Amino acid sequence: FFQQSSFQKEKSWLFDKQKRWKLGLLFLGIISTIWYFFRVIPKPSRASYPCVQAAAPFAAGFVAYVSSFITSVAAVVYLRRTNPREYVSRMALLILLLTSSFIWIFQPFGYLAAGEYSINKNESPNTPIGTARGIYPGRVVWTWHPAATNENCTNEPGDYWWQDENTFQPEVDLMFSDAVQNLTGTVGDADALDSLFHYYNRTHGNGNHGYIPGEKIVVKVNICSGGWGCVNTVTYEKIAQEGMIDTSPHLILSLLDMLVNKAGVAQEDIYLGDPIRLFFDHYWDMCHAAFPDVHYIDWQGELGREKITMTAGPAMFYSDGTITDSLPQCYVDASYMINIGCLKQHDCAGVTFCAKNHFGSMCRSMAMHLHYSLPSPTVNGFENLGYGKYRNLVDLMMHKDLGEKTMLFIVDGLWGGEFPVSDPEPWDSHPFLGDYPSSLFVSQDHVAIESVCTDFVRAEFDYYAHMEGSDDYQHQAADSSNWSEGIVYDPDNDGVLIASLGVHEHWNNDIDKQYTRNLGTGDGIELIQSIITSTNMPGSEASGISIFPNPLQQAATIGLKVDGYSEIQLSLFNTNGQMVSSCLLGSFEPGYHRLTIRKGSEIPQAISSGIYLMEVRLSGEGPSKSSAFKVLIED
Repeated sequence: FFQQSSFQKEKSWLFDKQKRWKLGLLFLGIISTIWYFFRVIPKPSRASYPCVQAAAPFAAGFVAYVSSFITSVAAVVYLRRTNPREYVSRMALLILLLTSSFIWIFQPFGYLAAGEYSINKNESPNTPIGTARGIYPGRVVWTWHPAATNENCTNEPGDYWWQDENTFQPEVDLMFSDAVQNLTGTVGDADALDSLFHYYNRTHGNGNHGYIPGEKIVVKVNICSGGWGCVNTVTYEKIAQEGMIDTSPHLILSLLDMLVNKAGVAQEDIYLGDPIRLFFDHYWDMCHAAFPDVHYIDWQGELGREKITMTAGPAMFYSDGTITDSLPQCYVDASYMINIGCLKQHDCAGVTFCAKNHFGSMCRSMAMHLHYSLPSPTVNGFENLGYGKYRNLVDLMMHKDLGEKTMLFIVDGLWGGEFPVSDPEPWDSHPFLGDYPSSLFVSQDHVAIESVCTDFVRAEFDYYAHMEGSDDYQHQAADSSNWSEGIVYDPDNDGVLIASLGVHEHWNNDIDKQYTRNLGTGDGIELIQSIITSTNMPGSEASGISIFPNPLQQAATIGLKVDGYSEIQLSLFNTNGQMVSSCLLGSFEPGYHRLTIRKGSEIPQAISSGIYLMEVRLSGEGPSKSSAFKVLIED
């Protein structure tokens, strides 16, 4: 009995070591495959996470085992029913089908190859290269205003990011005003724009003057998701990718309001759009209603939009001598350009901001012909990694009618993106911590703003933005000594070469976000961090009151919404709670208001530098409310 039981025990599958290994591997393969697809499909950047990297080999092996078993059984059944005379032809067809099936089955695991990037470990933080540009050289302003976007936006049908209930126009207006005033060191939107025009003309040999009525301005926006198959070309209604992020229509409205109503630019002298994309309805409905005489350009030109007219011959000569492109004629005719890119990662370029935004300026139906010079010409190939390679992005930055015609570079980070065409997702990096980035970046230095936005994207994503060579174009644009061997960048084909298009460096860390001009250690980038926040007084309602800039030097702007006719009182307290000053700002009717306060007027001129509590109190017909801000006042 004992011998028979032992024999049966040894032969039982539960105690057979070989069978236990098979069962364990099968179970591990199933769990790993479920885990891999559950983690990677919703967010491909997770392919580089350690837990996913550990699961990937088991998942790939399991899929290979299952697919091999199924295809082997299918092949045997198929060939047994085949006439021997047709073996060769049918075997060839079978091999072709099986190969195609394997490629399709293993395509998701292509993310594994994408995770095997090489980070440029040789470039130390705060090591600037190039020559800084701008009224304040190398200055980039980052304005962060969490209240500008709805943190509860689901981006589901009927609740998209671009709708008014998710992106708030008054707050975006506030951000844009804050950004350009901080960039130029001025008070008021009109003065800020005048400073930008003066600087551009002075540095481009046009004399020291501001905007002259009749001069044309072209605005390049980024509507990457407005391509073929995404929009009904008859009605301009989006039929696919409705939630994919592009330039915010609210930011476009803020810019148009400032150009038309503050700088006095005639609407008919403004050309705005994305030449190889459609300016679809949820842009048109907002922008055309407010500014009907602006020229809204796209590649089709229907229902009020204007079809682009391209230059008669080539206008862009790529410096490797391979191809040329035409440009929109309105680009050539314009006196100024404003470039609005988006804060996004890119699976081929690593990052995509203002420079790559001009892939959409080429007069072709698509821009795939330009991807060959990117670090990863194919999505998961990475055949062009490294530094000192030819990068046509430098040509775009240097061209006289593109990068060199741009008076203001803007990167829209209100929502941010993991890919060039992707849904918005909350960001986990500092200081967003699970909220949408709600950010705006502006600069007069093309290289500097690309470098800063690269640091922000790298802090959030640990994937494509880190691949070796993703910032190679920034190195080459900053300093001609970094140009690709044998390449002389001359996109205008006129023999005029530019040694530096701006300054490049990476910050010290992703918490402090400091560059050499912030640290006082060099002549690189200066990042102005402007955080617009409001803290409600105990017991008050949500105030909707904000102040910028902070720190405050000579002046600041208070933005607030008045619900009923109200008087507004401004009071200043020191850290001991003692009132330093108080004044009545006036009586205001319902609506959104921006009030400028100045030292020597609303704030005593003799006030010493330091931290103060500024209280803004509304009282009158509308609900009484107040906000207190901790402000730093500087001499």
